[in-house]
Amino acid sequence: MKNVYLIYLSLLLFAFKGYSQGSDVIFWLDNSSSISDSEYAEMSTSVKAVMQKVIDCNPNNRISIVQYGATGSVAAASKIWIETPFTNIVPVFTRRNAVGFGDFAHEALDLIGNALDGIPNPNIVSPVTTLNRTAGNSLVIYLFTDAMRNSGSSYIVNAYSSSIGTNAAFQNYTTFKTVRGAKFVVTIIPPNASATAAAAAAAAVASSGGTYTGIVESYPADPDGAGTTPRFLLNKTNFIMTPAEINTTTEQICSVAEVRCATDLILTSLFSNIGIGIQRTSQASNSIRASNRILGNGSEGGVGIYHAGNTIVLRPGFHSMRGSRFRAYIQNCPSDFVGREASPEPVKDNGKEEKISLFPNPSSTSVTIMLNSSLMQHISIVSMDGRIMLDKKIKEAEKYDVAVNDYKEGVYLVTVTTVDGKIFKSKLVKN
Repeated sequence: MKNVYLIYLSLLLFAFKGYSQGSDVIFWLDNSSSISDSEYAEMSTSVKAVMQKVIDCNPNNRISIVQYGATGSVAAASKIWIETPFTNIVPVFTRRNAVGFGDFAHEALDLIGNALDGIPNPNIVSPVTTLNRTAGNSLVIYLFTDAMRNSGSSYIVNAYSSSIGTNAAFQNYTTFKTVRGAKFVVTIIPPNASATAAAAAAAAVASSGGTYTGIVESYPADPDGAGTTPRFLLNKTNFIMTPAEINTTTEQICSVAEVRCATDLILTSLFSNIGIGIQRTSQASNSIRASNRILGNGSEGGVGIYHAGNTIVLRPGFHSMRGSRFRAYIQNCPSDFVGREASPEPVKDNGKEEKISLFPNPSSTSVTIMLNSSLMQHISIVSMDGRIMLDKKIKEAEKYDVAVNDYKEGVYLVTVTTVDGKIFKSKLVKN
């Protein structure tokens, strides 16, 4: 029987690192003249906060910073500056005038491809000219820009072929997605004069997932589906990201990592204590045995999330200190919780807690999804291996019935969006 056991076992003398595989994340920053020095400072502060959380969410993640611009008004003048090779430390960086203040994102991406392939290019103007990937890591590119779709010397698409809805306009993005397996997460502050077109083009650059459901420029070769939503896009009006936006962006970046679980995982205090302010997810397809500590100082602390297919054993020495948080789940690996923030406090409406409920759960035939105070507008159900079982906008309702007869046995993530934009998540078990 699957259980979480609070039992005492003798201390084993070895440890096994069992984190999920990580991601190589390129933070790709716009250095164009439309961004003032004060706005650049705000963007830098926001990006540094996301970087730190990306490193914290998975110890296998590596980051690099690439700034792009152009020293002329033609796309061939596009340049990039690579701050560091991939690293697990947030680097200190400043605005790089050497790349210029033009804005040709599509062409700059081609230079990033040269750096990843080790191909010399004089338009890579930094001392660091190559980006060596970590074997087995996913590739994520996080673009922060205020680029217009195409206007003057400001382009988010291919300057040489910028017609709306054409494959050529997004050629480099398509190649990165299909050949390199890259995922794009985008934050855009579009100019007022072309806000709709810029956001739609940025959404076409962004990979599928996330919460953006606005207009997406449709082009036939889009690997994520022409014009489909949702997308990993944050459409903003300024360069300051709120804590909620930082957390959402971090979650999107961290969710890309391919999960690879150990069969059995042993966590000891020597290797696996979780520090204050750190979140760590440990997973195993069979069992986890833990004698580590999750540190706290009374008001805040680390977050430990343990997932195992059969047993989680808390041995002598395990301690979740005051202020820390510990959660244990008996679930299949991979699971939806990898690299995610701990669940937020329940939403309340006039003092009444809003919550999602599924009945019956587990189920082998059908399940009713219900909210106790808000009307549902959209429902998605995704398997733990990423298969989309349901993605549907529904007529406003407090409950909705879903047939699960054809679902394979296992765990599924149910996401409900309400008419007023609130998002609720729960787990469905098909037996």
